[in-house]
Amino acid sequence: MANQKPPRLAIYEGSWYVFYSKNGRSQRQSLRTDDQTIAVRRFEGWLDEHNKMKPSTNPLIGHCLDMWFHQWIEGRMLAEARYPSLINNLKSFFGNRRVKDISRIDAQKYTRLRERGDIGRCPAASGTIRKELQCLRASFNFMCDRVEPIELRIDRMILPYVELPPPSPPRDRVLSDDEIQACLDYVDGLAQKSNRLPRITRFVYMARYTAQRKTAILELPWDRVYLDRKQINFLPTGRLQTSKRRPFIPMDNRLGDMLERAAAESVSKLVMDNSKNINNEWQKMVRSLDIDGLTPHVFRHTWATRAAMDGIAMDKIAAFLGDTMATVEKNYKHLSPEYLSDVVNR
Repeated sequence: MANQKPPRLAIYEGSWYVFYSKNGRSQRQSLRTDDQTIAVRRFEGWLDEHNKMKPSTNPLIGHCLDMWFHQWIEGRMLAEARYPSLINNLKSFFGNRRVKDISRIDAQKYTRLRERGDIGRCPAASGTIRKELQCLRASFNFMCDRVEPIELRIDRMILPYVELPPPSPPRDRVLSDDEIQACLDYVDGLAQKSNRLPRITRFVYMARYTAQRKTAILELPWDRVYLDRKQINFLPTGRLQTSKRRPFIPMDNRLGDMLERAAAESVSKLVMDNSKNINNEWQKMVRSLDIDGLTPHVFRHTWATRAAMDGIAMDKIAAFLGDTMATVEKNYKHLSPEYLSDVVNR
């Protein structure tokens, strides 16, 4: 059999085409231009995509991350919008290196660079870096077992060991009644000065009375809020649950009153108007109230802690939070009034 010619750029019937071979047959694809400069630029882009789909026993790590995102994450997973920045951080260090050519030392170096802020927009906590390196592991496993076409799959024997930093320490900050009320008073005051409920007002009420994660609140659409039934469904249609589940929960009456007004004033399909971060508004509140350790997640942890201390069953706490029983028991079971009560006063 004659050697297969590499892809080439040529003029055909007045337009520029890419000529290449596929399955032993000559093919051509129009670049939709008669301008050579534009054709060259498009040909370079075509080559990049073409080379990505060529089987390799030792692919570029950037290619693995791209294939994992487009085939496994995009359009399927919750919190999809968080992945591009995470992948960009990984690519900045690993992207142009090949799977077989890295070792645990490289993962350790990546951890140090992220901790210093040399990669990413700011220094990262251990838990954040751990999540990123877990995604790197996931992309490698995806390339072994799931990538399509199957010709792109790689041998598991070449996978490096990606060492993870330790998990972040548990967050033990619990808000007092006075601190919770101060937050509500602050956002209520802003609402009184505005023609519409501010985003921070809506967010604080949602965080206080649903105990859901920040991203779940920011991405919640109105068609998942059932005001007549006093229920909220945090799981988008067509998306897969991840370890960070999104539940279907009842609505507190105080939250319902706020959402009734917000719905009447709505200008978007999202309860929060858009899914942009709330950090600027949140930091203004923190500075104004001077409450130490006040983060969006603290409302979730506070709700769960108080529910456990009030004797709410672990399975109900897990269902409301959208967590697994194992996670809830690990973090909150010791707070239950009945915890180990049967081993004393015997």
